[in-house]
Amino acid sequence: MMRPPIFNPDWPHEVQALYRHDMQEIWDPAIAPHVWNQYHNQLDYYLRIAGDRRQAILDVGCAQGTLALLLAEHGHQVTAVDLRPAFLDYARARYTDGDVRFLCANVLEDDIPGVYDLIFANQIIEHLVYPDKLLGRLMACLRPGGRLVVTTPNGDYLKNTLPSFGQLGDPRDWEHRQNTADGDGHFFAYLKDELMGLLRSAGFTAIEVSFFESPMISGHMKLRYLHGTVPVSVLRTVDKLIVRVGWLGRMLCHQLMVTGARPVGT
Repeated sequence: MMRPPIFNPDWPHEVQALYRHDMQEIWDPAIAPHVWNQYHNQLDYYLRIAGDRRQAILDVGCAQGTLALLLAEHGHQVTAVDLRPAFLDYARARYTDGDVRFLCANVLEDDIPGVYDLIFANQIIEHLVYPDKLLGRLMACLRPGGRLVVTTPNGDYLKNTLPSFGQLGDPRDWEHRQNTADGDGHFFAYLKDELMGLLRSAGFTAIEVSFFESPMISGHMKLRYLHGTVPVSVLRTVDKLIVRVGWLGRMLCHQLMVTGARPVGT
């Protein structure tokens, strides 16, 4: 298991914020039980997608590197990319085991070495106003038949108050908002059809969509008060029932996932 972080008061502000998130998500469930349950639910979801067969995996926008480190510990060959060197230093400090390398790069501008079976682009596309460029570059990193996983806050979520991507207008007006490091930087959200259309236009095939993380897991709508008193197994069971009802999952799930494959023969 990865090492717990050791706080350093000399860290820049954004790394101290990363540390606070990390403590809530991985290391101390007593701080915010709903955050702990939410994050572990996401990690379990992603690890199931990766499966048990060893794969070459690219984790784009890896932040503190939790997913990348866990994937490596589960036997995968992982490249973890972020454009913030301090975030990668933080991630390296937690490494204990597995095949993982950390790469400081801007995926929109820098070459990403290697060819990958699976790419995770979790919670980054909502920070970019030129998603077609991101998707094109990630397509080039996939082997034929390889799969891209994109997750982002769900624009159809009942509690969403942000405009959709299609409502932003000229993306040049929003370039100054790109590459923020936290949820506080969200200024739009994707609708299912918008994100599926972007993957389709980028040439991805076998496109699939799903919703996950209902308020039973996220703790939204004041259901956080159930966490710490109701067993997480019960919360997850109810969450799964909500997700299985298509229209209900679309409205009540905070997260949207769209996946697509690079066509064989390209």
